[in-house]
Amino acid sequence: MPSVFMRTLPVAVLTALIYFGLIENTPNPLWKLVFVCLLTTPCIAIVRMAALRAALVTVGRTTPPTIDHLTKAQMRLAYMNLLPINIVQTVAFVVVTALLAVGLDTAVMDVATDFATTGVAPDLTGLSEELRRVAQAAGWLFSIIAALGFGAMGTAMAATAANAAEKKPRHDITFGVGYNFWKLTVLYYIAQALNAVVVVLLSIFVLAALQIGDGNLTAYVAPAALTAYISLHFSTTAAGAALSYSQLLDEEAEIRAFVRQNLAGPEASGEDLRALRRARQSH
Repeated sequence: MPSVFMRTLPVAVLTALIYFGLIENTPNPLWKLVFVCLLTTPCIAIVRMAALRAALVTVGRTTPPTIDHLTKAQMRLAYMNLLPINIVQTVAFVVVTALLAVGLDTAVMDVATDFATTGVAPDLTGLSEELRRVAQAAGWLFSIIAALGFGAMGTAMAATAANAAEKKPRHDITFGVGYNFWKLTVLYYIAQALNAVVVVLLSIFVLAALQIGDGNLTAYVAPAALTAYISLHFSTTAAGAALSYSQLLDEEAEIRAFVRQNLAGPEASGEDLRALRRARQSH
């Protein structure tokens, strides 16, 4: 796990600098939205691929990659494994937001009506509470879909990363889909919780140790903490996906050995084969 993290962190830092650098240095809000839509999935795929490759190397299930195979595997990871999860997240978010907006519109209309009727400044506590519940619901929805998506695609993503090797195993797009679904889903939440606690504690420690006088380091510590959290989270989940992929390969090898043993018949010795050949030649 530490080796996976150390291999993933430099890729995550470089990707974060490019991603957030483009977004923050673009003054036009529409271009910001364009960059978010176009770059989010590919950037996640880059960090995810780095973590998966590091995990596969750690468990001894891959060989060095080639540029061609790595590029193809990167595209497949982004647009075949990750993009469906992001699409489901977006659709579900839009539907739930639309449903919740009806309740918010009702609350806003009630506040406006009370103000128009009484002329007294309304109490916005209820509206603020409603907005907070909407934000919490959206956050939980994204988290649940991401966890279920990783449960369904975790082993398949590891298989995609294995395809980047020079001697790739040629796994098809469905290989590993749904394998160890519940184990990987639970692992996603465990990694999310534990890694968040670790990163928050380290961030608090850094702020307490380095913040002197009126200097405010939050603007620097927050992106660093987010990058460290992403690296740690991706490393933990990638390790689980690599182990799941390794288990699937072992199971398939056992099945093939069982089929050969039970369907191919008893294995003949070299002496028996030579005797059979001489018998055929004599006829």
